[in-house]
Amino acid sequence: RARGMWPHTWEDVARVMAPRRLGFVSTVQAGERRTDELFDGTAMQAARMLANAVGWMLRPEGEPWVFIKTADDADGRGDEARDWLADAENRLRAALEDPRARLRQACGEVDFDTVTLGTGELFVGEVVGAGQLVFQSVYLGDGVPFFGETGVVEGMFRSRRLTLRQAAKRWGADKLSDPSRRKLSDNKLDDVAEFLFCVVPRDEGRIGATLARNLPVADIVIEVEAQHEVAVGGYHEFPYVVPRWDTSAGDDYGHSPGMIALPDASTAQAIGETMLIAGQRAADPPLLTPSDAFISAPNTFPGGLANYEAEAVRELGQNPIRFLESAGNFPLGREMQLDTREQIWNAFYRNVIKLPVAGPEMTATEIIARREEFIREIGPVFGRLETDYTAPMV
Repeated sequence: RARGMWPHTWEDVARVMAPRRLGFVSTVQAGERRTDELFDGTAMQAARMLANAVGWMLRPEGEPWVFIKTADDADGRGDEARDWLADAENRLRAALEDPRARLRQACGEVDFDTVTLGTGELFVGEVVGAGQLVFQSVYLGDGVPFFGETGVVEGMFRSRRLTLRQAAKRWGADKLSDPSRRKLSDNKLDDVAEFLFCVVPRDEGRIGATLARNLPVADIVIEVEAQHEVAVGGYHEFPYVVPRWDTSAGDDYGHSPGMIALPDASTAQAIGETMLIAGQRAADPPLLTPSDAFISAPNTFPGGLANYEAEAVRELGQNPIRFLESAGNFPLGREMQLDTREQIWNAFYRNVIKLPVAGPEMTATEIIARREEFIREIGPVFGRLETDYTAPMV
């Protein structure tokens, strides 16, 4: 499905805020340095701050954030119903907080994608035979979701590159294409192949079906280069969660604070580069020397010598070496830089997120008023994330 210009927008945002997410349009190598052209890290710091705040507010560390109740009031049903709900709640919390599930790590990546790129993708599954949950963050460049008429995500096309060793272990060598099986026979176990995972609604699927190929959500794996169907399975429920920070009518993908901050973040890079050059010029200014007085070019390193002709210096009547005075306006440049940085921080809600912090000079009434202001400002955002993110994940 065509994504239009979204990959270009994501690439622009990632370049100044999330360099590790580059690759939507450009070609990058694993482990490649991606910050050589950056001169100001304010946008990256602001995005990290908001992502951490989002994660803490949605999933408080050390506090219960998952609650189970029935659609109707169960209090009148006696202790047995309440005990069952409490037990189910505790079991689910334990499964979510199991370090092997990697909930915190995966959700942290999704939080960061959501505040910078506007859209995150999370896979929620179960390790077969191990009795534990597993959470995986999906790179937005590899996962293409599609949405139904109601705006709810219904399917996902996900590209993954696996070694033939991994593919054979997962599906069995006999399930792979003929070219891949020949490579396995030649012991080329670390050769990489691209696989397309198609998770889509199955029209003929049945809830509670015994066979995976009859479940309501189809899971079809295709070896891309060979156009070979590797496996057909299914899920009881759609296993992907796709939170979006903010949506507009007609857009499948979300808009983010990172997109709002993008103009200022790009400006900050230009200002940072200019200020760096100006600072270097001021700390180590260029030298002015006469062209016919020096025997050789002056050595400007510490302890270096500059040999010149004494007669030429006597005729010149002064020291032949002078510094080039720069007329740069550092205070103005610094003021522009600080103003741009403040705009970036505001785009990432720093001025809002810090509102509830109480200080010794604040009265109780002021604290309550500022907390109410905080809820009014940030509440709608977390309401959307609760609907598109936390609720479907749980």
